Amino acid sequence: MPEINVNVEVYCTCGEGLCNQTESRRTHRRAELCFVVAPCEKCLGRANAEGHSEGYNEGYDEGVADSQE
Repeated sequence: MPEINVNVEVYCTCGEGLCNQTESRRTHRRAELCFVVAPCEKCLGRANAEGHSEGYNEGYDEGVADSQE
């Protein structure tokens, strides 16, 4: 089978380049070429902050409700 070389640029939906977070490998079962992309650091940080805020707010609301009982 002929081999084809392709240059690929990988970007997150937020626009952050993921070239340094992307790795090419072969799949486990069929040994087909694939890409593995680590999550974008910017989006990971945003999701972490949102999760922290949601958890904090939920805990605060529960604490206020418990103190009013």
